[in-house]
Amino acid sequence: MIIWGMVGNSHDASLAVFDDDVFLWAALAKDFSDVPNDPDFNWTMLEIARHKYGAPSKIVWYERPFLKTLRQYWAGQGWLRAENNIKEYLKRWDITCKIEYTQHHLSHAAYAYYTQPHDDCAVIVMDSIGEFETLTIWHGKNNKLKKIHSQGYPHSLGLFYSAMTQRLGLQAQRDEYLVADMAAQGDPDRYTNLLLTEIVDLNQGRPFIKMRENMHRGIDWWRQGEINPEDYNDLAAAVQSVFETCLLEIHEWTLFKTKSKYLALAGGGALNRKAVNLIRQDLYPAHVPHNPGDPGSCVGAVLAQTKTKVTLDKQWYKAV
Repeated sequence: MIIWGMVGNSHDASLAVFDDDVFLWAALAKDFSDVPNDPDFNWTMLEIARHKYGAPSKIVWYERPFLKTLRQYWAGQGWLRAENNIKEYLKRWDITCKIEYTQHHLSHAAYAYYTQPHDDCAVIVMDSIGEFETLTIWHGKNNKLKKIHSQGYPHSLGLFYSAMTQRLGLQAQRDEYLVADMAAQGDPDRYTNLLLTEIVDLNQGRPFIKMRENMHRGIDWWRQGEINPEDYNDLAAAVQSVFETCLLEIHEWTLFKTKSKYLALAGGGALNRKAVNLIRQDLYPAHVPHNPGDPGSCVGAVLAQTKTKVTLDKQWYKAV
Protein backbone atom coordinates (compact mmCIF):
# COMPACT_ATOMS: atom_id res chain seq x y z
CA MET A 1 0.00 0.00 0.00
CA ILE A 2 1.37 3.42 -0.95
CA ILE A 3 1.26 5.87 1.96
CA TRP A 4 2.11 9.54 1.80
CA GLY A 5 3.33 11.45 4.82
CA MET A 6 2.59 15.15 4.37
CA VAL A 7 3.51 18.50 5.94
CA GLY A 8 1.99 21.72 4.66
CA ASN A 9 -0.52 24.55 5.00
CA SER A 10 1.88 26.49 7.22
CA HIS A 11 5.50 26.60 6.04
CA ASP A 12 8.01 24.27 4.40
CA ALA A 13 5.62 21.83 2.74
CA SER A 14 7.08 18.34 2.30
CA LEU A 15 6.05 14.91 1.08
CA ALA A 16 7.28 11.41 1.93
CA VAL A 17 6.33 8.24 0.07
CA PHE A 18 6.19 4.82 1.74
CA ASP A 19 5.24 1.40 0.43
CA ASP A 20 3.76 0.01 3.65
CA ASP A 21 6.72 0.44 6.04
CA VAL A 22 9.40 0.92 3.37
CA PHE A 23 10.57 4.51 2.98
CA LEU A 24 10.96 5.31 -0.73
CA TRP A 25 11.22 9.05 -1.38
CA ALA A 26 10.81 12.49 0.19
CA ALA A 27 10.96 16.05 -1.09
CA LEU A 28 10.47 19.68 -0.13
CA ALA A 29 8.01 21.81 -2.10
CA LYS A 30 10.49 24.68 -2.30
CA ASP A 31 12.86 22.52 -4.34
CA PHE A 32 10.29 22.47 -7.13
CA SER A 33 8.74 25.93 -6.79
CA ASP A 34 11.88 27.92 -5.90
CA VAL A 35 9.75 29.66 -3.26
CA PRO A 36 11.66 29.85 0.06
CA ASN A 37 9.79 28.05 2.87
CA ASP A 38 6.98 27.26 0.41
CA PRO A 39 3.94 26.34 2.56
CA ASP A 40 2.00 24.61 -0.22
CA PHE A 41 2.44 21.55 -2.38
CA ASN A 42 2.79 21.88 -6.13
CA TRP A 43 1.75 19.71 -9.03
CA THR A 44 5.29 18.85 -10.11
CA MET A 45 6.35 17.14 -6.88
CA LEU A 46 3.02 15.33 -6.56
CA GLU A 47 3.04 14.11 -10.15
CA ILE A 48 6.59 12.79 -9.74
CA ALA A 49 5.45 10.82 -6.68
CA ARG A 50 2.32 9.52 -8.44
CA HIS A 51 4.14 8.59 -11.65
CA LYS A 52 7.08 6.87 -9.98
CA TYR A 53 5.38 5.14 -7.05
CA GLY A 54 1.63 5.28 -7.63
CA ALA A 55 -1.26 7.19 -6.10
CA PRO A 56 -1.57 7.06 -2.31
CA SER A 57 -4.08 4.83 -0.56
CA LYS A 58 -3.67 6.84 2.64
CA ILE A 59 -2.31 10.18 3.81
CA VAL A 60 -0.67 10.59 7.23
CA TRP A 61 -0.71 14.26 8.23
CA TYR A 62 1.99 15.48 10.59
CA GLU A 63 -0.23 17.16 13.20
CA ARG A 64 -3.78 17.22 14.57
CA PRO A 65 -5.64 20.18 13.01
CA PHE A 66 -8.38 20.35 15.64
CA LEU A 67 -5.87 20.63 18.50
CA LYS A 68 -4.04 23.30 16.53
CA THR A 69 -7.31 25.17 16.03
CA LEU A 70 -8.04 25.06 19.76
CA ARG A 71 -4.59 26.42 20.59
CA GLN A 72 -4.95 29.21 18.04
CA TYR A 73 -8.31 30.16 19.52
CA TRP A 74 -6.90 30.07 23.06
CA ALA A 75 -4.00 32.26 21.90
CA GLY A 76 -6.40 34.87 20.57
CA GLN A 77 -5.87 34.16 16.87
CA GLY A 78 -9.53 33.47 16.20
CA TRP A 79 -11.43 30.34 15.24
CA LEU A 80 -9.45 29.01 12.26
CA ARG A 81 -11.15 25.64 11.77
CA ALA A 82 -11.83 26.28 8.07
CA GLU A 83 -8.19 27.19 7.41
CA ASN A 84 -7.11 24.00 9.16
CA ASN A 85 -9.47 21.74 7.23
CA ILE A 86 -6.87 19.44 5.70
CA LYS A 87 -9.40 17.36 3.77
CA GLU A 88 -10.52 20.45 1.85
CA TYR A 89 -6.96 21.75 1.57
CA LEU A 90 -5.70 18.58 -0.15
CA LYS A 91 -8.54 18.60 -2.65
CA ARG A 92 -6.65 21.40 -4.43
CA TRP A 93 -4.33 18.68 -5.72
CA ASP A 94 -7.02 16.04 -6.29
CA ILE A 95 -6.04 14.17 -3.12
CA THR A 96 -9.20 12.57 -1.77
CA CYS A 97 -8.02 9.37 -0.09
CA LYS A 98 -8.23 8.55 3.61
CA ILE A 99 -6.39 10.93 5.95
CA GLU A 100 -4.97 10.02 9.36
CA TYR A 101 -3.29 12.42 11.77
CA THR A 102 -0.23 12.16 14.02
CA GLN A 103 0.39 14.57 16.87
CA HIS A 104 2.99 17.21 15.98
CA HIS A 105 5.66 16.38 18.53
CA LEU A 106 5.22 12.63 18.07
CA SER A 107 5.97 13.11 14.35
CA HIS A 108 9.19 14.90 15.29
CA ALA A 109 10.14 12.30 17.91
CA ALA A 110 9.48 9.37 15.58
CA TYR A 111 11.62 10.96 12.88
CA ALA A 112 14.50 11.36 15.33
CA TYR A 113 14.22 7.93 16.97
CA TYR A 114 13.43 5.66 14.03
CA THR A 115 16.19 7.11 11.84
CA GLN A 116 19.00 6.26 14.27
CA PRO A 117 20.31 2.73 14.89
CA HIS A 118 20.07 2.28 18.66
CA ASP A 119 17.15 0.74 20.51
CA ASP A 120 17.66 2.66 23.78
CA CYS A 121 17.80 6.34 22.83
CA ALA A 122 16.58 9.55 24.46
CA VAL A 123 14.85 12.09 22.22
CA ILE A 124 14.51 15.86 22.65
CA VAL A 125 11.97 17.69 20.51
CA MET A 126 12.17 21.48 20.64
CA ASP A 127 10.26 23.78 18.31
CA SER A 128 8.16 26.95 18.34
CA ILE A 129 4.70 25.40 18.77
CA GLY A 130 3.23 22.02 17.96
CA GLU A 131 -0.48 22.14 18.76
CA PHE A 132 -0.09 23.00 22.48
CA GLU A 133 3.43 21.63 23.03
CA THR A 134 6.74 23.46 22.66
CA LEU A 135 9.22 21.02 24.21
CA THR A 136 8.86 17.27 24.68
CA ILE A 137 11.31 14.66 25.91
CA TRP A 138 10.95 10.99 25.02
CA HIS A 139 12.55 7.68 25.87
CA GLY A 140 12.82 5.29 22.97
CA LYS A 141 13.18 1.66 24.00
CA ASN A 142 12.00 -1.71 22.70
CA ASN A 143 11.14 0.08 19.45
CA LYS A 144 8.56 2.27 21.22
CA LEU A 145 8.51 5.93 22.24
CA LYS A 146 7.40 7.03 25.70
CA LYS A 147 6.90 10.72 26.44
CA ILE A 148 8.46 11.64 29.77
CA HIS A 149 8.14 15.43 29.70
CA SER A 150 5.96 18.00 27.99
CA GLN A 151 6.15 21.77 28.15
CA GLY A 152 3.20 23.80 26.92
CA TYR A 153 2.54 27.02 25.04
CA PRO A 154 3.39 29.87 25.46
CA HIS A 155 6.61 28.83 27.23
CA SER A 156 8.75 28.12 24.19
CA LEU A 157 12.48 28.37 23.51
CA GLY A 158 11.67 28.17 19.81
CA LEU A 159 9.37 31.18 20.05
CA PHE A 160 12.01 32.97 22.13
CA TYR A 161 14.59 32.48 19.38
CA SER A 162 12.14 33.49 16.64
CA ALA A 163 10.91 36.57 18.51
CA MET A 164 14.47 37.68 19.15
CA THR A 165 15.25 37.05 15.48
CA GLN A 166 12.55 39.59 14.66
CA ARG A 167 13.81 41.95 17.37
CA LEU A 168 17.17 41.86 15.59
CA GLY A 169 15.56 43.18 12.42
CA LEU A 170 15.35 39.79 10.68
CA GLN A 171 12.37 37.69 9.61
CA ALA A 172 11.09 35.14 12.11
CA GLN A 173 10.61 31.55 10.96
CA ARG A 174 13.17 32.13 8.21
CA ASP A 175 16.30 33.96 9.34
CA GLU A 176 17.08 32.22 12.64
CA TYR A 177 20.28 30.81 11.14
CA LEU A 178 21.55 34.36 10.71
CA VAL A 179 21.33 34.97 14.46
CA ALA A 180 24.05 32.39 15.10
CA ASP A 181 26.24 34.09 12.48
CA MET A 182 25.73 37.46 14.18
CA ALA A 183 26.38 35.87 17.57
CA ALA A 184 29.84 34.79 16.50
CA GLN A 185 30.76 38.46 16.12
CA GLY A 186 29.27 39.66 19.42
CA ASP A 187 29.90 39.68 23.15
CA PRO A 188 27.34 37.49 24.98
CA ASP A 189 28.21 38.91 28.40
CA ARG A 190 26.72 42.28 27.58
CA TYR A 191 23.05 41.21 27.52
CA THR A 192 22.82 37.60 28.75
CA ASN A 193 21.98 38.51 32.35
CA LEU A 194 19.41 41.02 31.10
CA LEU A 195 17.67 38.32 29.05
CA LEU A 196 17.70 35.96 32.03
CA THR A 197 16.26 38.66 34.26
CA GLU A 198 13.56 40.06 32.00
CA ILE A 199 12.68 37.35 29.46
CA VAL A 200 13.76 33.79 30.31
CA ASP A 201 13.31 32.25 33.77
CA LEU A 202 15.57 29.25 34.41
CA ASN A 203 14.57 28.92 38.06
CA GLN A 204 11.61 26.60 37.53
CA GLY A 205 13.58 23.39 37.95
CA ARG A 206 14.82 21.17 35.17
CA PRO A 207 13.76 20.74 32.45
CA PHE A 208 10.99 23.38 32.58
CA ILE A 209 11.90 26.80 31.23
CA LYS A 210 9.45 29.68 31.68
CA MET A 211 9.10 32.78 29.55
CA ARG A 212 8.27 35.96 31.42
CA GLU A 213 6.72 37.37 28.24
CA ASN A 214 4.55 35.70 25.60
CA MET A 215 7.08 35.51 22.81
CA HIS A 216 4.40 34.52 20.32
CA ARG A 217 3.23 38.14 20.34
CA GLY A 218 6.67 39.37 19.40
CA ILE A 219 9.06 41.46 21.41
CA ASP A 220 9.86 44.35 19.10
CA TRP A 221 9.04 46.72 21.94
CA TRP A 222 11.70 45.33 24.28
CA ARG A 223 14.45 47.82 25.18
CA GLN A 224 13.72 50.01 22.17
CA GLY A 225 15.95 53.09 22.24
CA GLU A 226 18.44 51.25 24.45
CA ILE A 227 19.44 48.31 22.27
CA ASN A 228 19.95 49.61 18.74
CA PRO A 229 21.30 48.14 15.46
CA GLU A 230 24.88 48.82 16.46
CA ASP A 231 24.27 46.55 19.49
CA TYR A 232 22.67 43.70 17.55
CA ASN A 233 25.70 41.40 17.36
CA ASP A 234 26.00 41.53 21.15
CA LEU A 235 22.27 40.87 21.56
CA ALA A 236 22.46 37.96 19.11
CA ALA A 237 25.38 36.52 21.09
CA ALA A 238 23.31 36.75 24.28
CA VAL A 239 20.30 35.08 22.61
CA GLN A 240 22.52 32.24 21.42
CA SER A 241 24.14 31.94 24.85
CA VAL A 242 20.76 31.67 26.60
CA PHE A 243 19.55 29.08 24.09
CA GLU A 244 22.72 27.02 24.60
CA THR A 245 22.40 27.22 28.39
CA CYS A 246 18.80 26.03 28.21
CA LEU A 247 19.63 23.15 25.87
CA LEU A 248 22.47 22.03 28.14
CA GLU A 249 20.05 22.00 31.11
CA ILE A 250 17.50 20.00 29.12
CA HIS A 251 20.17 17.61 27.85
CA GLU A 252 21.56 16.87 31.30
CA TRP A 253 18.10 16.22 32.75
CA THR A 254 17.17 13.99 29.81
CA LEU A 255 20.19 11.72 30.08
CA PHE A 256 19.85 11.54 33.86
CA LYS A 257 16.16 10.63 33.63
CA THR A 258 16.45 8.08 30.82
CA LYS A 259 19.92 6.69 31.62
CA SER A 260 20.36 6.41 27.86
CA LYS A 261 23.79 6.65 26.29
CA TYR A 262 22.36 7.88 23.01
CA LEU A 263 20.45 11.02 22.13
CA ALA A 264 18.49 12.18 19.09
CA LEU A 265 17.02 15.62 18.44
CA ALA A 266 14.32 17.02 16.16
CA GLY A 267 12.22 20.14 15.79
CA GLY A 268 13.41 23.57 14.74
CA GLY A 269 15.74 23.77 17.74
CA ALA A 270 17.81 20.92 16.30
CA LEU A 271 18.78 23.21 13.41
CA ASN A 272 20.91 25.28 15.80
CA ARG A 273 24.18 23.52 15.03
CA LYS A 274 26.32 25.50 17.45
CA ALA A 275 24.07 24.61 20.39
CA VAL A 276 23.76 20.96 19.33
CA ASN A 277 27.54 20.66 18.96
CA LEU A 278 27.89 21.57 22.64
CA ILE A 279 26.09 18.37 23.65
CA ARG A 280 27.74 16.09 21.11
CA GLN A 281 30.16 13.56 22.53
CA ASP A 282 32.91 11.72 20.66
CA LEU A 283 31.81 8.36 22.05
CA TYR A 284 28.03 8.89 21.87
CA PRO A 285 27.28 11.59 19.29
CA ALA A 286 23.80 13.12 19.17
CA HIS A 287 21.77 12.15 16.13
CA VAL A 288 20.09 14.94 14.15
CA PRO A 289 18.32 13.63 11.03
CA HIS A 290 18.26 15.47 7.70
CA ASN A 291 15.62 18.24 7.72
CA PRO A 292 14.91 17.93 11.47
CA GLY A 293 12.35 20.76 11.52
CA ASP A 294 8.77 20.43 10.33
CA PRO A 295 9.71 19.17 6.83
CA GLY A 296 11.16 15.97 8.29
CA SER A 297 7.83 15.22 9.92
CA CYS A 298 6.44 14.02 6.60
CA VAL A 299 8.65 10.99 7.27
CA GLY A 300 8.14 11.02 11.04
CA ALA A 301 4.33 11.03 10.84
CA VAL A 302 4.40 7.69 9.03
CA LEU A 303 7.16 6.22 11.21
CA ALA A 304 5.03 7.01 14.27
CA GLN A 305 2.53 4.51 12.86
CA THR A 306 4.83 1.88 11.36
CA LYS A 307 7.39 1.96 14.20
CA THR A 308 10.03 0.85 11.71
CA LYS A 309 13.68 1.82 11.77
CA VAL A 310 14.81 3.35 8.47
CA THR A 311 18.10 4.62 7.10
CA LEU A 312 18.17 8.06 5.55
CA ASP A 313 20.32 7.52 2.52
CA LYS A 314 19.30 8.97 -0.84
CA GLN A 315 15.53 9.15 -0.33
CA TRP A 316 15.48 12.93 0.16
CA TYR A 317 15.28 14.67 -3.20
CA LYS A 318 18.02 17.21 -3.83
CA ALA A 319 17.43 20.04 -6.25
CA VAL A 320 20.11 20.24 -8.94
